[in-house]
Amino acid sequence: MGRLLAPLAVLAIIAAACGDRLGVGAPGSPTPEPVVSATAIIRTIQPVTPAPSGAPSATPAVTPSSTPSPTATPVAAGALTLAQLKYRLIDRFGRLWYCDPDFYPIARSDQDSLAEARFPETQKDLETFNAIIAHLGYAPAQTYTHPQKVAIYTDWKMLNAINLDPVGPAYHVTARFTPDGKTGSLVDASIDQRGEIIVASQTATGPPPCPICLARGTLIATPSGEVAVEDLREGATVWTADERGDRIAAVVTVMGSTTAPVDHAVVHLVLADGREVFVSPGHPLADGRLIGSISAGDRVDGAIVVSAERVPYASGTTFDLLPSGPTSAYWAGGIPLASTLHR
Repeated sequence: MGRLLAPLAVLAIIAAACGDRLGVGAPGSPTPEPVVSATAIIRTIQPVTPAPSGAPSATPAVTPSSTPSPTATPVAAGALTLAQLKYRLIDRFGRLWYCDPDFYPIARSDQDSLAEARFPETQKDLETFNAIIAHLGYAPAQTYTHPQKVAIYTDWKMLNAINLDPVGPAYHVTARFTPDGKTGSLVDASIDQRGEIIVASQTATGPPPCPICLARGTLIATPSGEVAVEDLREGATVWTADERGDRIAAVVTVMGSTTAPVDHAVVHLVLADGREVFVSPGHPLADGRLIGSISAGDRVDGAIVVSAERVPYASGTTFDLLPSGPTSAYWAGGIPLASTLHR
């Protein structure tokens, strides 16, 4: 006697992993972590909202991994890539103001060398790489010049530091952007897959708090004489500058310190008038220039630079301070610097 078998309906739920890369950063935070590769971060699983009746639905790709993976945002027709969406944000608000992981919180090497060393990794991130060369106006080529590699690497770091969190068919972003490296805004917005941006809020903000610090033993100018930076405490009195650049007394409002890796290097900046300081390459002078960008023959605070060489730093911890007053400037080794700390 035959038996009638009811048909079975089978539903296959497949998660597609979406990789991203964590950047760290600026005028960039701060935390001394190495740069993570573009596929290293796996986002949290997001539920897929069922499509309306009759609407086409995308079939997720299969990722051969035992690790739980997030469900990708369904891709709409005419959708831009994530890298292209990030460039839409940059075109609208300015470049990302973040803590560049090559400089914050500890400078690892100069960017020219890193751009060459990491260029193969940059090229492997094909979607981002293609968006970058298109945005920079470079023709696809087998080889690229050194200045092109530096520009590509710079944008690659910046794009991978922008976090786009999927929310339904769009993405949410909260980040600092700057049109000029001096002023900026904290943006809370959403961007859909075609690049349309809806701003929830946009408020003026200063640079991100990216601590890059001074070598142990650096002498800080105070009304009572020079004091080693590691001996200063919050509430101590130091010299700072007012809006006109005149020296005025101020109170230390924040003290910061960072443990440097064993391979950390600092710049030994020496001026023709005898002033000198050992400081991380990413630390700014009072005029905004980064120490790492200064070369022999340049002028700093009215004096010619004799040398600006990178030397190994083996003293473990680096330091910085934030004085009260309108500028954040202070004198280290007699040279006016700007603080990397923020209230």
